[in-house]
Amino acid sequence: MTSPSHSSAVFDPAWLDDLADGCRRLPGSHPRFEDLFLERRLEIRVAAGSEVASCRVDGGAARWRFPSRWAIHAATGVSSSAVAELVSRYADRLELPPSPPPAVDLNPPPGWVDWAREIAERTADHNTVIRFLTRRAVVVRRDSWRQVTSPPLVRLESRNIGSTALLAVWGHPRLGDWIRAVFEPPPARGWSPSPGLQTPVIFTEGTAGALLHELVGHLVEGDLIANGRSPLAGLGGANLTEAAIDLTDDPRRTDLPGAFDCDDEGISAKAVTLMRGGRLCGLLCDRETAEVCEVAPGRGRRADWRHPPVPRLSNLVIPAGSASPAAMEADLSHGIVVTRLSGATVDPVSSRTVLRVERGFEIRNGRRRRPLAPLELTGGVTEILAAIDPDVGDDPSPDWRLGWCVKDGLPLPTGSEAPTLMVRRLEVL
Repeated sequence: MTSPSHSSAVFDPAWLDDLADGCRRLPGSHPRFEDLFLERRLEIRVAAGSEVASCRVDGGAARWRFPSRWAIHAATGVSSSAVAELVSRYADRLELPPSPPPAVDLNPPPGWVDWAREIAERTADHNTVIRFLTRRAVVVRRDSWRQVTSPPLVRLESRNIGSTALLAVWGHPRLGDWIRAVFEPPPARGWSPSPGLQTPVIFTEGTAGALLHELVGHLVEGDLIANGRSPLAGLGGANLTEAAIDLTDDPRRTDLPGAFDCDDEGISAKAVTLMRGGRLCGLLCDRETAEVCEVAPGRGRRADWRHPPVPRLSNLVIPAGSASPAAMEADLSHGIVVTRLSGATVDPVSSRTVLRVERGFEIRNGRRRRPLAPLELTGGVTEILAAIDPDVGDDPSPDWRLGWCVKDGLPLPTGSEAPTLMVRRLEVL
């Protein structure tokens, strides 16, 4: 029996050993017991002039596999009786000893509440809300269990600025700089280019990570590839861009919000190379789609215990190139430079992506001129990839603005770090 020891365990290891031993006796044929997922979550909310609100929830879900379908049964609470009820749905009643209190309770770091109160009071006119988010989970399979850990996150929201203005790992050395950037006032008068304008666009200050999140990261998730809904389906090995980009999805980057040590199906975290030298070479799969796509699993992620794991990306990382971002701008006679995005979407059916630009500048004769008013840019997925300029910036930067990724209505934290990139042509909506 494999029972890893963790200093931050929130479930008693001896109790988990008994649970895994009991799961060994569950049916191995149809319906076949697949796994049991147990989770504890903590969210603390701080706003100016309000009481600190704390929400602690826990629950579990058991999955069973039938010949032509999956079944998932979930319940709130992780008591021995609740867990026994879940795993006994299609089997004899499992008897478990009473579960002891958590080995380690989920709590914010010392001083976090005071820090959040100070930020909320200082930015009270922005209706700022600051949240601390953390979770611990365990995946129990037949004969074994694995704990799932991920870094604690800080989420900052402002009604006066827009939804979810920041998501970052708590303790990141640049967190203070990012919070100050959130509250920088927008330009008093922004320039709006004409709809339909086809223009070169430079993505800087980490925004290229959000671009490739939509163009590649989402579209190599195993469910979209397996059912043929991704415009990248069937393009394995194809050269997608002239830029010699190496693109990796790496959940081991604990400084980025999408980090985890093993996925929600109990598979150890490993980096997956999605593009090498601009060629598509990797997919992101959970256990189910890995069988179809014939690749290794490791990206089965759950929005919470009530939902089954599905293929989701974690942290997209693009290493530095050799080009100077300043030189990239200086070489452009007319175009746009994007310094902040407020959102991005991709439609796998139409193969169109939309990027919502929050901040940026017009470039004319190699110099930044008028600041941009908020606008949207669009283009086809493969066309945008083909239009990425070969010059890649030497300035990889994390994107702190867009960390909360929504797929099929379910949010998950993700991260990215990318250097400056230029797309030679995008359309203004």
